[in-house]
Amino acid sequence: KALWTPSKVIARLGKEINDENSYLYWAYQNEIPVYCPALTDGSIGDLLYFHSFCKPGLVIDIVQDIRKMNDETRLAGPQKTGIIILGGGLPK
Repeated sequence: KALWTPSKVIARLGKEINDENSYLYWAYQNEIPVYCPALTDGSIGDLLYFHSFCKPGLVIDIVQDIRKMNDETRLAGPQKTGIIILGGGLPK
């Protein structure tokens, strides 16, 4: 059983992209977490779904990311916390 969070999947994408034009690349290089609670809503969700037939056992824990995101905003000072919201289909 493999337990991942959306931010861990995104960090892995940043590592594997290896493209300096990608914000995910730079987030990975600088150990900046990128949170996306709706990671499974769209193409990546479809890929994860089909992957689960070939290699069952992958679990994406969205709640763990929500905990981390909320703890970071609660515990960090205002100079160390920022957010960029793209889209608007999910409640923030």
